[in-house]
Amino acid sequence: MINTENSLLAINGGRPVTEEMLPIHKPYLDEEDFKAVEQALKTTFVSGDGPACREFEQRLSEYLGAKHVLFVNSATSALELAFRVKEFEHGSEVIVPDFTYTSTALGALYNNLKIKLVDVCSSNGSIDVSKIESAINQKTVAIAPVDYAGIPADMDSINALARKYKLYIVHDTAQSLGSEYKGRKTGTLADVSTFSFHGTKNLTTGEGGALVTDNDLIAERIKILREKGTDKYSFLTDNKTRGYYEYVDIGNSYVQSNILGALGVSQLKKLDWMNNIRREIAQYYLKELTGIGGLDFLRIPDYASPNWHLFGILVPPEQKYWIMDALRAEGILCNVHYTPLHRNRFYSHLANDIEMPGSNEFFSRLLRLPIYPSLTIEEREYVVKTVKKVFDRADNFYIEK
Repeated sequence: MINTENSLLAINGGRPVTEEMLPIHKPYLDEEDFKAVEQALKTTFVSGDGPACREFEQRLSEYLGAKHVLFVNSATSALELAFRVKEFEHGSEVIVPDFTYTSTALGALYNNLKIKLVDVCSSNGSIDVSKIESAINQKTVAIAPVDYAGIPADMDSINALARKYKLYIVHDTAQSLGSEYKGRKTGTLADVSTFSFHGTKNLTTGEGGALVTDNDLIAERIKILREKGTDKYSFLTDNKTRGYYEYVDIGNSYVQSNILGALGVSQLKKLDWMNNIRREIAQYYLKELTGIGGLDFLRIPDYASPNWHLFGILVPPEQKYWIMDALRAEGILCNVHYTPLHRNRFYSHLANDIEMPGSNEFFSRLLRLPIYPSLTIEEREYVVKTVKKVFDRADNFYIEK
């Protein structure tokens, strides 16, 4: 057990490892990004679905090895469109892992579908594949697996179930851009995949997302749905009419500004480099922190090569919040992330703690440490020193400024 009375700890009045709080995340933005945004502004084409947006879509399509990439204003919108395009019967069920952000479920709920929660593995938060089949019934139409922390779900097993029961797969890849599953990039492993480019993601456009698919019919319909139900996409591409486009469906405005498309292009150029820096940081943490009693890490399956979107540690549940506060007192921001869906007011009627033991155990132990490309060598050392200090495993806790 951790010595919570250790007088050297800042939470108990001792000297902190660093006086300046180290944040949990920083987006990586450099001069190339600033220049790309400036140039996009100077073109005066600042509205949606502009030339830079098209370029970003094409470049991302080539990077992933996917046929269609559609840039939208958020991953939540991409999830909504992924279900909207299928027009499933109202009341049909979609299987969703219990440990995920609300957007995974909202995509289906916005389309008058019901959610069936399935437990996750307590070792890494991925959907427990062994529990999916028992959740499938006559109303089930889809499964929405999630790549928590950038660790791909077991998509071969999930796709096998989809083929067996003729189900649609919407892969929530919000956190896994650049991750690989058995040598294939996420975004190419399901009927539809949905990425996020939120400010916290490995590649950011501030706000934004993308829907990725190899299905021509799905892609063509979503081009209409995301542009207010118009055929503006083909109008801009082919210009077959004489200066107008038609209203052909019911849709909404989910296109992204050309400014953010330009930022996406510049960010994508260095995505692999940014992910490699994250990998280096993760390997340093693993090397330095392995063997500390009471501390473990998220399990990375043999089939997975994650992008290290997050770096999670698993700690004794009875001391989790004390550890979080102790790390923060030392100057290292640490957080819990989100709670299992069934423990939130909106979803509480769908399941209880007894039905979700893996999700509960994972949440009870999970904390996140800082990881991002601009984290300096010195700052990485601060993180390691702090964790060792809190777990009472270091002889020298202080770093001279």
